[in-house]
Parts: sequence; C-alpha cells; structure tokens
Amino acid sequence: MKKRLVIQSFIITLIVLIAVFIASVCTFYYIQQQKLKETLVSQTQLIKTLYEENPQALFSLSLPDTRITVISLEGDVLFDSSKENTEDFDNHISREEIVAALNGSPEVVKRYSDTLKRNMFYYALTAQSADSEQVLLRVAKPESNVWSYTGTGIIYICIGIIFAVVVSYLLAQRLSDKVNSQLKYLQDNLRSINSGDYTAITPPDKDALNLSILSEMNEIVKNLQRSYDGMQNEKTKLYNIIDNMTQGVIVTDAEGKVTLINKVASSLFGAKENLTALKDVFDDENLFDAVSLALTEKTSSPIEYVYKDKDLAINTFSIALSGTEDKQNVILISDVSKEKELSRQKSVFFANASHELKTPLTSVQGLSESLLARMDENSPYFKYLKRIYTESVRLHNIVMDMLYISKLESKNIDRSHEAVSLKKVVEDSLLSYATEAEEKSLKITSEGEAVVSGDYHNLYELINNLIGNAVHYNKQGGSIEISLGQTQNECTIRISDTGIGIAPEHIPHICERFYRVDKSRSKSTGGTGLGLAIVKHIVMLYNGKLDIESTLGKGTVVSVVLPCDVNNV
Repeated sequence: MKKRLVIQSFIITLIVLIAVFIASVCTFYYIQQQKLKETLVSQTQLIKTLYEENPQALFSLSLPDTRITVISLEGDVLFDSSKENTEDFDNHISREEIVAALNGSPEVVKRYSDTLKRNMFYYALTAQSADSEQVLLRVAKPESNVWSYTGTGIIYICIGIIFAVVVSYLLAQRLSDKVNSQLKYLQDNLRSINSGDYTAITPPDKDALNLSILSEMNEIVKNLQRSYDGMQNEKTKLYNIIDNMTQGVIVTDAEGKVTLINKVASSLFGAKENLTALKDVFDDENLFDAVSLALTEKTSSPIEYVYKDKDLAINTFSIALSGTEDKQNVILISDVSKEKELSRQKSVFFANASHELKTPLTSVQGLSESLLARMDENSPYFKYLKRIYTESVRLHNIVMDMLYISKLESKNIDRSHEAVSLKKVVEDSLLSYATEAEEKSLKITSEGEAVVSGDYHNLYELINNLIGNAVHYNKQGGSIEISLGQTQNECTIRISDTGIGIAPEHIPHICERFYRVDKSRSKSTGGTGLGLAIVKHIVMLYNGKLDIESTLGKGTVVSVVLPCDVNNV
C-alpha cells in the first residue's frame, strides 16, 4: 500500500514536471526567437544607416553570426558577406523578405538557406546610397543562435526539475507514511469492530478529515451496536420459542450441515451435542433415507414413520435466505402417537358400531316394508309406518357407508384387476340419478374417455358420490359438466356443477365424516354426510389427487387424478 502510494504520487509529479519542462522549453524558445527577431530588425536598420552614409564601409563590416546581402531592385545579388563570388547566386526578387520590403511592409522570415545549409531568419529594407542608387539591404541570422541561448536555459530548467523530483519523492514518502499510519489505525479499529467490540474510535490526531471520517464511523458503530443488540434479543427469543415447542425442529444448510436443533428433537433421537451432519442426528438409517429423499424431492406431504413405537409425522421445507442464493432446510418432527391411537380406536369403534347396527336395521327395514305392503294407505298409522321405513333406509345407507369407509381405512377391500371404462361408470351412475335430474330439469353433458385398470365397485362409488352431490345440491334448471381425460400414466375425472356452492371456510372440512355445510338441506336430499369422505379414502387408497374448488352461489368443480393402473400403486 505504502509503496504503491509513493509510486503513484511520484509518477503524477513526474508527469506534471515533464509537462512543465516542455512548456518551459517552448516558452524559452519563443522568447529567444522574438529577441533574435528584434535584434535582426535593429541591426538591419543600423546597417541601412551606415550604407546610406558610406557604402564602402559596408564591405569591411564584420558581425559574428550575421550575413549581410546587398540586392538590386531587379533581384540580382550585388554583395554577400558569406561569399565573394556573387555570380553563383540566383535571382532573389521572389524571396519573401524581398517581396515584403518592396511592398513597404518588411517582416522577418524564417527559411532554409541552400547556400549555408541551415535555417536562417531574414529581414530586408530598401536603402539609397549617397549617389542616389537604390538597393535592398538584407540581414540574416542563423536559428542556431536561438537554440544556443535556449540550451543554456534548459540546463537551469533541468536542474530545477531534478530538485523538484527529489523534493516531491521525499514529500510523497512522508505523506505515504502519514496516510499509511492513519489507515493502519483505522484498520485495527475496524478489526475490533468486526470481532464484536463496538467501542467508539478515538482519533489519533486533530486532522479535520480524520475527525470527519471517524465521526461518521462512530455513528455507524452506534447503529451496528443497536442492530446487533436487537438481533441478539430476537435470536434469544426465537431460540427460546423453538426450544419450548412441542415439535422437534432441525435446520440444515444446503450441504446438510446442522445449524439448529431444539431440545425436543435432541431428546427424541438422543442426539449428541456439537453434531454437524444430519446423518448424526438419526440413529435409524431408514428414517434418515426417507428425510433425505423428502429434502431432495421437495415433497410437501408429511412423512409418516414408526420410530421406536412412536408414530412420527415429519414435514420438510426450504427457506431462502435474504440477499443470498443460499437456502436452509427445515425439518419439523411431530409425535402423533396419541392422535394415531385415537384414530385407530375411533375406526375400530366405527366399524364395530356399524356392524352391530346393520342386523337390527335390516330387520326394521324388512318388517316395516312388509307392514306397509299389507296396510291400507288410508290408515292413520300408515304415515308413521312409512316414516319408520324411510328413516330405516337412510340409517341402513349410513351404516353401509360406514362399513365401506372402515374397509377403505383398513385397506381390507377388493382390488380386482380389470379394465374399467370410466365413461361406462359415468353412464351407470347417471342412470341412478335420472329421475331426480329430470325433476330438477338439469342439463348434463359428458365428454371424453378414460380406461383404468382397477376395481369397478370402488371406481363406481367414487364417481357416483361425486355425481350424486352435483345433482342433490344443484339449482333448478342448472347444469352438470363431466369430462374424462387420459395420458400415458394418469386419468382425470372433472365434474363441475352450477349448484349452491360451498363457502371457503367449509372446503377444508367437507371430506370429514358426517360434516355437513347445510344440515337441513342434507337431510332433505337424503345425504349421509359420508359421500366425500368415501371419495377421499378411495383417492388416498389409489395414491391419487383430489382437488375441490367452489364459489358460494355459483357452483363447484371437483377434479380427481388417478394412476391408470391403480392396482400397481
């Protein structure tokens, strides 16, 4: 740094001095040239005076570095002090200085002399001798006279420049030492700030620039201190919250290095302190592989894993760090053993209760149907008996749906391998709702085709429940659009209606058992509250996707995507 500063300062000074040297030489040359011209003019005037008084005295006149020439008005050389034989000279009538003298406006002219073989300055005047003969007097001096005087000046200029170079180098060294010392002082203080010491910087001297810079730096230091304290407080608060969460939390960087793990995760997996790799957290290799795969494939659905008799639900996601391209991977681990056990107990109770209710309900339904067939419609008891029969049928449907859901949950259900035309399933389902659709004047359209290799009964239950909802909850004179599609690996079922629609707050819950948006309407339409729950379980059974979009008062669109061969899932 110091050496570079000295060199840069020296180079700048040298460039300036060279420019000054060139300008000085040019100025000195110009001044000496002007002096030579003035001397040439005055000497010519003196020689003219001498010639007019005594022409013969001119021939014996000898002046150093001065050439005197007498020329006739016709341009012939009558006399030249540099050469005795004037016959060798050319006619001079066209020379610039001669033309200027004849025109009455004499001027100094610089020109190369073929006779003397060097640059000369010429000046000419007209003169008249005592015998009234008019001639031209020309005086010339060599350019070398200018350079001789200029050379002497250049020597002094060079001496001055050398002195200036030495002084500038010494001053640059001193300035560099001072700047380097101040920068070193600032560097040391910045290092202390970088290491966490936010003490105000004291100026090393009273230099105004230093005081201004350090004042700004101290203000920055204060702001850094405040920001650092704030971040530390927020960090402490965040760590306390994370450590007291009921979920396990593990955070890793893009390379898989653990940057944060809370107490719950450490306790759950028995992780040691100061671990660095994610692999060191899990003592179950299969669990580590499952988490690594979820992080790699960026899956959004939770991982369900049984670890040491505990049911774990593991979610993974990534967080992009502000201002960088780096990402942090977050792993959330929840112990859902109690929820799973409760769900299993509910399923068992659900299945047992459904099974136990099936037999008496079948008896009630059969007996009431037999009595209705024998009873007179005008009997006062007929409407009560019919009500018993209707309710028994509804309860029987609920029980059958409950048993079907229990089979779906336990996956103890027929999954025969056959090619099922979804178009045929749609047609069969529409036949069962033909009467109700006609009563409501519904316009139903179906397009497309898809063939699924799976179980007809399961696929019929899926589509029949969706079409049933579209019919039951539609408006008078509404419409239903059914479209089927198929790619190489997936089949799509899309059913849209112009029904009453569903409010946004109900959509997350409509696939739950017995959940009804409008209980009174569901009862009037004969719904069991299990239709969409059955749809959801069939879709889950075949690893499909279910999407429901609805606008209150405008209608609902249900989309189902299934693998083409559901028997291979």
